[in-house]
Parts: sequence; C-alpha cells; structure tokens
Amino acid sequence: MVSFSVETLAPLVSLSLAVLFAGTLFFLARLHGRVAAMRGAQSELRGLLRACSDAVDGAERSITGLRQAAHDMAGELDRSMEEAERLRVEIDRTCDAARRALERLGPLTAGNAGATPPIPAAAPGFSPLPAGSPTPTGGGGERAAMRLFRETIRGL
Repeated sequence: MVSFSVETLAPLVSLSLAVLFAGTLFFLARLHGRVAAMRGAQSELRGLLRACSDAVDGAERSITGLRQAAHDMAGELDRSMEEAERLRVEIDRTCDAARRALERLGPLTAGNAGATPPIPAAAPGFSPLPAGSPTPTGGGGERAAMRLFRETIRGL
C-alpha cells in the first residue's frame, strides 16, 4: 500500500489550491470585463430610454395640439357652413323676389315688345358687371338680370 504523508501531500494540495486560485482570478477578470461592458451598455440604454421618453412626451403634446387645432377648425368650419347656408338661403330668397318682380314687369314690357327702353348715360369706364364676367347674350335675359342682381348685391 502506498502511504501518503502530510509532507508529500502538502505541496500537492498547495499546488492544486494555487491552480484553482489562478483559475478563479482568470474567470473573475473575465467576469469583471463583462460586468463593465454591461454597465456601459446600461448607461447608454438609460440615455436611449430617456430620449425615447422625451420623444413620446413631445409626441403626446403634438397630438394634443393637433386634436385641439382640429377641434377649433371643425368649429370654424361649422360656423362657416352655417353662414354659407344662411347666405345661400338669403340669395335664393332675393333671387325669388327678383324673379317675381320680373314676372310682374313682364306684362308691362309685353306691350313694348319691339321697343327697347332708353339706356341712361353712364360715366366713362363704368360697367354694371364686374371685370371678367361674361356679357349677357340674347335669349338669357332673365339669367343675365339675375347675375347682374347678384353682383350688385355682392358689391354692396
């Protein structure tokens, strides 16, 4: 049987402990490098998360502003549409009144079918129609009168 004495085993135990200690130091050095890299990445991640959070906050403020602007524009559009509808009704009412007036004047002008009424002298350069508007043609007298009436009303 082989006998082991403490004196022969002590250097082997010391050597194996030294190897284990060296291995531990090696793995600790590698672990330290990984932990340092992870901490660096963590600080970068914090900065990135902070930037993303700021961007989300800015987007929320922008969306809130856009919603408010859309709400304001919808209110303005409603008011404009109501005003346009009111003006349309008023123009229709005025056109109907003008049409009735033309119908009442129709029998008066029927007796003078061949005669044209005298045209009063106008100031030089005066035109009852706005510049660029089409001139009335024959056969569309009522239409031309209505157009002249509308333009006169708009001019007032």
